[in-house]
Amino acid sequence: MTYIIMEPDWRETLKIASSSYYQLVLVVGTIGSGKTQSLKQIAGYGFHYLNFGEEFSQRMLARPINSRPIEAEEIAIDLVDAQKSKLLAIDNTEVLFESPVRLNPLALLKRLSINRLIVATWSGTFDQSKLHYGFRGHPSYREIRYTEEDAFIIVPTNNLV
Repeated sequence: MTYIIMEPDWRETLKIASSSYYQLVLVVGTIGSGKTQSLKQIAGYGFHYLNFGEEFSQRMLARPINSRPIEAEEIAIDLVDAQKSKLLAIDNTEVLFESPVRLNPLALLKRLSINRLIVATWSGTFDQSKLHYGFRGHPSYREIRYTEEDAFIIVPTNNLV
């Protein structure tokens, strides 16, 4: 079951997440809503901070343009594995939605969270069955369904309605 925790007690939220199959907490919000600030709060619990967008982009630039979409998922997995941390705060995941990458970020984050506790940002909104990236009309706008079987946690940021 996907849990939506409106005002997280981080100690309890992380305890719940760490006992789940997918040890994943998504901090969901629009640009400027406080996602990165939430990740900074997580640092006090021993999490390693990863500016995913920056690191991933650097690794992608080293690849030939025509092979980037094919290699994107492997690069993302290698980047996270290279952190050698069981507690990981991942910021700036937007790059996973943009061309030419266009992975399924939820599937990737769930896969990565099987062996480590991950708190990751998600730029957008959510409802009871979908995560939305961006806003309608944006070229990279996406809706990604989740089901009752998807056991992860959503924490909205302050100004998310």
